[in-house]
Amino acid sequence: MNALQPRPRIAWALGGGGARGFAHLGVLKVLKEARIPIDALAGTSMGAVMAVLFAAGTDLKYLTALATTIAWENFVDLRFPRYGLVEGKRITPLIRLLTKRKKLEELAVPVRVIATDLLTGDEVIFDHGPLDEAVRASISIPGIFTPVPSGQRLLVDGGLVAGVPVNAAAEMGMELVFAVNVGGELDTEPPRSVFDILYRSSEIMMRQLDGIQMEQAAFVLTPEVGHVGTVQFNRAEECIEKGEAAAREALPEMRRIIEEYQGRRERERAVGERV
Repeated sequence: MNALQPRPRIAWALGGGGARGFAHLGVLKVLKEARIPIDALAGTSMGAVMAVLFAAGTDLKYLTALATTIAWENFVDLRFPRYGLVEGKRITPLIRLLTKRKKLEELAVPVRVIATDLLTGDEVIFDHGPLDEAVRASISIPGIFTPVPSGQRLLVDGGLVAGVPVNAAAEMGMELVFAVNVGGELDTEPPRSVFDILYRSSEIMMRQLDGIQMEQAAFVLTPEVGHVGTVQFNRAEECIEKGEAAAREALPEMRRIIEEYQGRRERERAVGERV
């Protein structure tokens, strides 16, 4: 009797969403415990942060404890430059520390980090080089973080082109793409500042783009964190719990998709052998 086809390799697309991205920690915990494959990762903004930390082998329990106890305001270096309120120089040392100064090509799991070139509007996909530089570019929300110069490019948040980077994940050569969407709900309250207007405008645009990309995923997991504000980092524990709950509830569906893929490939192989 022929053995069942090998399981499909799965690339995960982790979306951006500021503090809501802590939900990825809960999702990754459940995936690891349940042995749902994580063969590759593509991440935007906070999704990029979680992708590189996971792939670098950083302990998830430690990350959860850190996320829920750290004083995140200490890593926000406020200033009043021409191009952003936060310079971001306090973030990169933390990333270097947690990832042991690894480069993207040195990670145990392949990772792609998504940014946007502000000068051309092009999607920029990091697949090698220092992790901290790639992540710093990917989290650079326009008007909040200062852009990151990189050669002839000026890089900002990857969410402008791929809030949930399904296409980048699909290009990593895996059989299936699963996505995690931590996008926020639109605020119905009137904007309080010009920054509110800028951010909400970009969110509306990103929602349209994300919908197109997520249609290409075999499965989309959406933790119930849309009500959490982008900068409400004090709600990390809540987001982690929501991510874990959503992943546990979705385990049967994920397993069904994996088994269906295996069965389909097995039938295709059997037809090929008869021919």
